Amino acid sequence: MPWTGATLPARVPPAYAQCLLANPSFEVDGTGMLFQGWNSFGAVTRETTAHHGSESARVEGPGTGSWSTAGVWQRLDSAPGDRWKVSTWVRVDPVRPLAGGSRAIVNVEWHDSADALIDYQSFSAADAGTPVGAWTPLEALSDPAPAGTVSVRLLLAALEAPGGPRPAVTFDEVQFLRESAPSLDALQWEDFPGGREITFAGYRWRVKGDGFFGPGPQWFADDPDNLWVDAAGELHLTVREEASTWYSTEVALVDPLGYGDYRFTVRGALQDFDPRTVLGLFLWQYGPCWDPTQSWWNPYNEMDIEFSRFGDSAAPLGHFTVQPYDLSGNGSAFDPTFGAYEISTHAFRWLPDRVEFRSWRGGPDDESVATRLHAWTYTGAQIARPEQPRVHLNLWSIFGPPATDQESIVADFRFVAAAPSIVTAAPATRPWARWLPARPNPFNPKTELRFELDRAGAVSLVVFDLAGRRVRRLVDGSLDAGRHRRIWDGRDDRGETVGSGVYLARLETRGISVSTRLVLVR
Repeated sequence: MPWTGATLPARVPPAYAQCLLANPSFEVDGTGMLFQGWNSFGAVTRETTAHHGSESARVEGPGTGSWSTAGVWQRLDSAPGDRWKVSTWVRVDPVRPLAGGSRAIVNVEWHDSADALIDYQSFSAADAGTPVGAWTPLEALSDPAPAGTVSVRLLLAALEAPGGPRPAVTFDEVQFLRESAPSLDALQWEDFPGGREITFAGYRWRVKGDGFFGPGPQWFADDPDNLWVDAAGELHLTVREEASTWYSTEVALVDPLGYGDYRFTVRGALQDFDPRTVLGLFLWQYGPCWDPTQSWWNPYNEMDIEFSRFGDSAAPLGHFTVQPYDLSGNGSAFDPTFGAYEISTHAFRWLPDRVEFRSWRGGPDDESVATRLHAWTYTGAQIARPEQPRVHLNLWSIFGPPATDQESIVADFRFVAAAPSIVTAAPATRPWARWLPARPNPFNPKTELRFELDRAGAVSLVVFDLAGRRVRRLVDGSLDAGRHRRIWDGRDDRGETVGSGVYLARLETRGISVSTRLVLVR
């Protein structure tokens, strides 16, 4: 709550209805079900070839010799007249491709109060003409829901035709949104009613407030006395008391940027903040509803760099976090100190299968082993999805007001987009080799390297350090097509243990070279 002598606005406890498609990239395992949040029927399995994250849902035809389906589905609340927009990625299995009349289908099904099917609409996501082994997108908009609708089901399925071979398809990165107002675009700005915009670091930003919003929730001010860009082009965020009311500040990028490297350069002694002050440099996406019961799968695509002791003066200052923060393995803390006017840079490289957090002394181009403060790579289940998460920068207080006014300076922001080859599946007609996520990573003392080959051939698998020196050769010979695993025990070719740091594992075959990062923590 904010800290003010004024009367607070009345807040009605929310009533939760499921308006968010839970676990849409199939990353979180279920209890009593294969994927948490999803029901399934027929031959549904977990697939480690993923468009986002490390897992997806593989659906195989039932093999009955007649028209039949297998699939996964999820229920959401709906009402007559609702139109639903669905998007997903589908991959036709190279071993069990679609043939004849077999298809990958996406159904939108409307149900009444007794859960009886009223009507449905079916969309073809892939058929016999769809390239195999490649990820193909589907986007579709349903007709209005019919009278009597109280719920909608999204079904992702393999439809098997009579007499054909048993097909298999894989689904990943699903989105299912009600099209009624406000749109997802509009929802991103409901906390920004003042309409103020600033230009900082070459980008347009909107200023939160004036009003009573989260985090906290508390009061946010959007006026130039509380938040401004100075003559040197640096952004000032504050937490200030005015007329017995404390005001926090926040800005958000007008445009989402997608996968890539986000670098935030700040100025000053961050350890001198009041222990209740929080500086946040993060991605966030407002959803169609706020439902904390759904937070287990990170529905709001939140990933944070934060500097705060969260009310405890003995706690670490720096925090890298992928939400939910209280889930084991979703955060890494460190406790740096800085000079009064020192600049430091804090970054995350967001990719489909991992997030690489780093902090270093100096500006955005000064990253090196010598300047490194802390690094952490996240490969868990809650990696943000490329929907509409935007950069937000804020300064706010938790567990009560600070002892005095607070100010933080953000000196620069840089973004380097991920290479298209990283975020786009290669055409199925070309030979391919791909990495599956190493487990664990970071690791100590050993990690399992996992990779997949589309065909047999000579293979070289070598671990290098960041200077390009060979550390360990793990494979030098022929391998069959399919999935393979190799263990690296953190030793070099002489059998000696190597030190903590970032290493590159390079896989080469038939003129293809793909690399993955490994983080060894001694």
